[in-house]
Amino acid sequence: MKEELLEAIYGTVERLEQKVDELSVSTKNAGAETVPASNDITKLDKSINAMFIKEEEVRGKISKLRDAIIVFADLIKVELGKNEQRSKFLVDAVKQMRQGNDVFSKTLQDKLEVMNKSPQKKVVTHRFEPTSKNVLLFIGGLALSLVISIWGNLTQWRDYQDWEEADLKYRALKMVLPSDDPNIRYIEKNFTVCRNENIIDEVRNRVAFYEDSILQHYKMVEIAAYKDSVANRLWEESKMIKRVIGCSK
Repeated sequence: MKEELLEAIYGTVERLEQKVDELSVSTKNAGAETVPASNDITKLDKSINAMFIKEEEVRGKISKLRDAIIVFADLIKVELGKNEQRSKFLVDAVKQMRQGNDVFSKTLQDKLEVMNKSPQKKVVTHRFEPTSKNVLLFIGGLALSLVISIWGNLTQWRDYQDWEEADLKYRALKMVLPSDDPNIRYIEKNFTVCRNENIIDEVRNRVAFYEDSILQHYKMVEIAAYKDSVANRLWEESKMIKRVIGCSK
């Protein structure tokens, strides 16, 4: 489209130049013919000069128009070059995108083929049922661990209470007994001032033996009381039997 426009502009310029040349030739011929017939040579010279001036002006305008057309043609050529470069870049980008799409489609097709050839995996869904065996076992184990934890904490608390009470008993004895009591001095010396592990172990064994003896004494007292109650009950039953036998006689 732009090339056709340039050809039309060049054709118009050529036709204008031809018209100007024809006009100049006709003016010269007219001047040559009218010179002998005219009596006023001055007017003829003025008219001829005016025609030449107009011709020069027209030629100057035509030359300027030609220069402008040349500049316009150069600009059009530059623009066409840019458009060709852009179109080339666009074509290259389209080719690259097409190649990328081909590679991606090929990769996707290969993956689909591999998936079709591979064995199908079954999807297993698990549903939580409160009445199932595993859930009941889990709840039972959790409850048992909770009970064991509570029992262990309670046992530790009782042991701590026993230790605290034992310490309180010792401090109460220190408060009640005189400060120069030999037993208190013996304990303070071997436990605090000059710690002696052998004596501490001996004292520990004595205390354990004493506590065991006290425990055995209490057990024996309880057994004796139980046996006394059993003996009393048997004695009462024997009396009742004797009375029944005496009444029957």
